[in-house]
Amino acid sequence: MKSKFFLLTLFVLGSISFANAQYVNEVPISDIDADYVMIWSDSGPILSTKITVRIDYGQGGRTPQITDERRRPISFNGMLSVLNMMSKNGFELFEIIRSEKDNQEFYLLRRKRSYSDYDNRGTVDYDSTLRNQ
Repeated sequence: MKSKFFLLTLFVLGSISFANAQYVNEVPISDIDADYVMIWSDSGPILSTKITVRIDYGQGGRTPQITDERRRPISFNGMLSVLNMMSKNGFELFEIIRSEKDNQEFYLLRRKRSYSDYDNRGTVDYDSTLRNQ
């Protein structure tokens, strides 16, 4: 009975640690100070169907992978799971670019806009009195 409880406790603690934020250069993805980011996949661990992902937001230097709080690269099931994670962290898909040279896809994302970010520039208010003239 004690061993089952111990295993259950380990499983819960492992799940909680995985639920924490993902990082790039020790910065949580939700705190990245950029409006646009580009992500692309690397092959994951050897003999695995999973992928690791690199992210560029103009930080310079070597382009880092998405990591956990212990600086270990996180493996994803595919790019769709990465896009879902990025969406939860405040980004939305903007464009997909395919490199013809090596057939690799690059995903451009932008920070989600809230409705308060939109203004009335470029819009015309409808005036019903003008129509009746």
